[in-house]
Amino acid sequence: MTAPKPPANALDAESLLGILDCAITLGDLPGGLTELCARVADVVGARAVAIITDTGAGRPSVLALSTASEPTRAQIEVDVPAYLAAAQAFTGSMRAENGEMVVPIPGEGAVVVLGIGDRAMSAWVRLAAQLAADRTGAALTLARACADLDRTLARMLESDERLVGRIGLDIHDGPTQHLSVGLLEVQLLQAQMGDAIAAGTVLPEGLEASLDRIYETLGGALTEMRELIGYLRPARFQGRRLTEILGDVVTAFEARSGVDVQFDQHGAFPVDGVSVTQRITFYRILQEALTNAQRHGQADVVRVELIDDDAGTTLTVIDNGSGFDPVPFSQAVLGSSIARFGLHGMRNRTTMLGGTFDILSALGQGCTLRVHLPRWSPTAASDPDGY
Repeated sequence: MTAPKPPANALDAESLLGILDCAITLGDLPGGLTELCARVADVVGARAVAIITDTGAGRPSVLALSTASEPTRAQIEVDVPAYLAAAQAFTGSMRAENGEMVVPIPGEGAVVVLGIGDRAMSAWVRLAAQLAADRTGAALTLARACADLDRTLARMLESDERLVGRIGLDIHDGPTQHLSVGLLEVQLLQAQMGDAIAAGTVLPEGLEASLDRIYETLGGALTEMRELIGYLRPARFQGRRLTEILGDVVTAFEARSGVDVQFDQHGAFPVDGVSVTQRITFYRILQEALTNAQRHGQADVVRVELIDDDAGTTLTVIDNGSGFDPVPFSQAVLGSSIARFGLHGMRNRTTMLGGTFDILSALGQGCTLRVHLPRWSPTAASDPDGY
């Protein structure tokens, strides 16, 4: 077979290779596909190139468009149903008529439409169109797979949250009630001992001190149980901004610990900019970081900073505690689950979502923990509330 003759203009040949090199990222899928349309238009000399997709429920739309003048997006959208119907009839081939080339993307319910006018559908034009369709199909497939993965992770985490909440209720109805009864029994016994002493009874030496220690131990255990129940109480993640969710964490921590927490927020924090999976992850990481700062670092001042920008969301927790060597605590423990929320668990949860986890600490120098999760963009395959 004779290879197709390359375009006479060297710039066209370079642009053809540019179709393969065009960067299409999940963070800006429409932008990447629009750039792809522009490069294809350069190669074939098309007056317009559009990527049209069926979003389901009879809502086809123009996903990306590059046009020098006419037609406009609104004009193309009028013919979207016809383009999609034509693509379904082509069974994977391409076809040109009335000055338009339509290239279906198998399995994606989408087409690439090129306004080629009177240009012949040469081998090079076909190649450029097919490359555009292949690149678009790969990008849409990846976006759908990532959306499915994020949705699955969200449901797993929400299932975990329900289990955690049930454990909290079981602790409240079981051990907490038993500790309360034990404290009451000790109080009654102390009262009876007081009456016996008043009546002249000589008690064994050290008995009162022993009861006092028992009372203090039971009281401390009950306090810890109540703090644990508060820690395990599930939050409502659906339809809430991340700032509200993490603000609840800070408020609850300050109330039970007495530690001063400064909570700074910078950015817009749209509900559809942080998925449910990300909200749950930030929620549990902040809980763990604050608890560690108080319990292990004996910190009395903590600063929490939350930043939202085009790249994503970053949570930073800085405390003035005793500090530690983070390396041994960041490594996996043989036989333990990675779901545990030590440093190793927090790092794994973060990297599973494509984020970064950094911790800086040293003995006597406090601790700085930073978590960044990339910008989440809902796709047609995503649930409306940010899975």
